[in-house]
Amino acid sequence: MRVVIIGGGSAGISTATRLRRLNENAEIIILEKTGEFAVSNCGLTYYLSGEVKSAEALIGTSVETMRQLYNIDVRLNHEVTAINRAQKTVSIEGYDDEPYDKLVIAIGAYQLRPDIDGVLADNIFTIKNLETIEKIKEYISGVGAKNIVIVGGGLIGIEAAEAFIKLGLYPVIVEAAEHIIPPLDYEMAVIIQNYLREKGIPLYIQDKVMAFGDKEAVLASGTKLPYDMAIIATGVRPDLKLSVLSELELGSNGGLKVDEYMRTSDENIYAAGDDVEVTNFITDKKERVSHAGLAVKEARIIADHLAGLNTKFGKVVNTAIVKSFDLAIGAVGANEETLRRNNIPYKKLHFYAKSHSGYYPGAEQMLFKLLFNAKGKILGAQGIGKDGIDKRLDVILSYMQKGGTVYDLAKAELCYAPPFATGRDAVNDLGGAAENILEGREVPIFYDEVDWDNQNCDVMIIDVRPQAKFAEAHIPNAVNIPMEAIRSNLDAIPHDKKVILYCNHGRRSYLTSCILRNRGFDNIFNLSGGMDLYNEIQENKQIRNESYERIVNMLS
Repeated sequence: MRVVIIGGGSAGISTATRLRRLNENAEIIILEKTGEFAVSNCGLTYYLSGEVKSAEALIGTSVETMRQLYNIDVRLNHEVTAINRAQKTVSIEGYDDEPYDKLVIAIGAYQLRPDIDGVLADNIFTIKNLETIEKIKEYISGVGAKNIVIVGGGLIGIEAAEAFIKLGLYPVIVEAAEHIIPPLDYEMAVIIQNYLREKGIPLYIQDKVMAFGDKEAVLASGTKLPYDMAIIATGVRPDLKLSVLSELELGSNGGLKVDEYMRTSDENIYAAGDDVEVTNFITDKKERVSHAGLAVKEARIIADHLAGLNTKFGKVVNTAIVKSFDLAIGAVGANEETLRRNNIPYKKLHFYAKSHSGYYPGAEQMLFKLLFNAKGKILGAQGIGKDGIDKRLDVILSYMQKGGTVYDLAKAELCYAPPFATGRDAVNDLGGAAENILEGREVPIFYDEVDWDNQNCDVMIIDVRPQAKFAEAHIPNAVNIPMEAIRSNLDAIPHDKKVILYCNHGRRSYLTSCILRNRGFDNIFNLSGGMDLYNEIQENKQIRNESYERIVNMLS
């Protein structure tokens, strides 16, 4: 069996090496159109920042190693220009056609440059491979670039901004959407927006670059940003040129259609990675997902099927995580936008927790958001914190994949010792809080459900923190009845209007709500995320509406 693989990235290499482990007799050829091979593109921004010291550190293996250890023929600078399905050959620019018995398309995606005046200038870059990073480094050192405009506030844009800060430069992020980091919901994303501003990274949200001039980038809002260079980080698009030219069937969402064995509409052609459509676990709809981890798993399915195994590819939950300076920001499953778009009913909550026991040094605050339905099915989760975010999201993800519920999270048995977790872990508390909501023991209320600027007599807001905390700062129009004094002030709390309780994070206000419910009150609401989340949203609004003149002056 002669297997030709188009693409020398993670999907192509994983297919080839897995197949070799299963089949010693197959002839395996990898055709890579560039001179780069086995590069970990996920580490490019860390090489840009200098955290990864050398380009060689990002190269997983070599052409020679593949030949010696795996007997796999890797050919660099071999660009496939056509798939000739009838002849079962591929055309290669500058070389003879290559025959195949089975073909694997593992091309990956490409960075689409948006239609912006001046976007093809020499000082406008993308982050695609080692070559692009070297060009960016050369340009910075060559012209002494200082001011950087980053177009796009997704994961790559966030990583690039941090990299430039570490290089002593001045990046600005321009994002057309309502907030940065698309997997997050708005109120979670604004925490990162505030954080990036604190780190010296100005943000232009719901704005976009209309033109790149010689020295200024012109935004749709009319703002003119001084810049020396720009990075296009607006996401990637599947590279479907070969698939379209060879008349392979496309799916409903514009990607390459594959079956559970990753076969295309041609039984002799497989595909993996950014080009293919997969089924979303939550929505049950087809979508394209750019994720190196998924590409490797898809590649394993292809290799297994080529070797005669019956392994099948399942549905995709969707995961994302990014590091921004000291923070980890992650999400699994669906966010609210996805659920609303697909008409999936849901409930939600926010929960603050410690990464490990508070008395052990180094415990960090974590904030989670959990989305679930009326039966307790977990629909998605998001987390932000300095430590422990990936661990908790991975646990939640594992329960989701097995059809688990919030009730399972509440009972989950997890590793515990004071340096690693709390006796009742954040995962347990998330499940327990969701269970309380489903069982009617807590009724949350959310920031966007309250008209904070025009409160009327139909609502009473009670701050249940100690008087000293209330005196330092509080939500406007709130009255202070500390939790310790709530039982002796029941007459001051009305039964005929909505009563909103809050504290810093929501724990003390939840406990207070339990007291009041047990005393016969059925009009009690707990502000989800407490005053801390309220303050984050308010801060973002204030900065969002202020003049950007000081930022432009700073960059000038």
